[in-house]
Amino acid sequence: MKIGINARFLTKPYTGIGQHTKYLFSALAETHPEIRLVMVVPEEIDVHMPGNVEICVLKENFFGTAGMRKTYWEQRQVPRFLLQKQVDLVHFPYPSNPWNAFAKPVAVTVHDTIPWTSEIYRRSISTRLYQDTCRFAVKKADHVFTVSHVSEEEIIRLCSVPKEKISISFNAPAPMFFNNFSEEQKAGILQKYGVDPKRPFFFYIGGYDHRKNVQTLVSVFESAVAPNFGVDLVMAGGKNVDDILYASFDRLTNSSNRGNFEAQKGSVVMTGFVAEEDLPALYQSSLAFINLSEKEGCNLPLLEAAASKVPLIVSDIPVHHEMIGGYALYCKAHDETKFAELMTGLLSNKNFYDQQKQKISQYACPFSWNKTADQVYQAYQKLLSL
Repeated sequence: MKIGINARFLTKPYTGIGQHTKYLFSALAETHPEIRLVMVVPEEIDVHMPGNVEICVLKENFFGTAGMRKTYWEQRQVPRFLLQKQVDLVHFPYPSNPWNAFAKPVAVTVHDTIPWTSEIYRRSISTRLYQDTCRFAVKKADHVFTVSHVSEEEIIRLCSVPKEKISISFNAPAPMFFNNFSEEQKAGILQKYGVDPKRPFFFYIGGYDHRKNVQTLVSVFESAVAPNFGVDLVMAGGKNVDDILYASFDRLTNSSNRGNFEAQKGSVVMTGFVAEEDLPALYQSSLAFINLSEKEGCNLPLLEAAASKVPLIVSDIPVHHEMIGGYALYCKAHDETKFAELMTGLLSNKNFYDQQKQKISQYACPFSWNKTADQVYQAYQKLLSL
């Protein structure tokens, strides 16, 4: 079995789709060494994959706008290249499968429906045209993978895909999140990113686009926590592109827009992008992980935090309940009063905090990349037998 893959997001391994692409296909190659994977990327990457994976650099044609080059690469260059490689099946790990008929079975992964349902992500005519064409193309795929049952329901509704053509390929924490770092190791890593290992901190990692709702998180921290507790808010990650969607990140990194908080006991610490191998130390060192996202297809950092055995305060949205159930504290994404109560409660009530630590210590992650890889492999076999 020879599988062709649009692996564009391996160039952005810190994103959710990048993580999914890296760990799913690495696990697939390791657990099924008899198959061959041809992964196509637009530029050189530094990602280790098993020996039965061929990573091919197929550079974009240099004409038109960045969007035009990307679309041409997805719709013309990659499909033609994979046919030349004589693959048996093609898999597109994000909605970029061929808009027209294709000579081989086609699988596509749809992580969420946000580009089709949230108007702030559909501002220009060209963006809407691209997104809607991708949505219509999802129905043409021979099989659709997604990362949660919540997303599955939305895909059925928005893309008119029959349920029998969809299967779930759950995300999972990387194996390193189940390893414990020594106190000395954690202190060294924290210092590397400008975090004082002697100060307690809440931790956030994720995107900074509009739906991530970091403005509420920071606002509550600076009004209810920072003035009263010697606790920091450590925020990892950054923005992918210069765009109005990332205005919250620009406000955070421009101190003149945030006023003077020098007199407060706590502060916001921006680390920038964190090396993947260092992330578990940040999770494990934190008081709690916090995430108030408005909408997600999965939200992998929640699983990473739970695997790291730290308490979680997260937004009360269906997919968060699907991912971690009763192991988190929930509040509505914009309920600043409730969010403040939960944060200050963890700091001022030792019994409450100990209860949350005890609860998360019992968490057993039901997801693994090997399990997901097996499910994907079975779907491939079914497609090839049709």
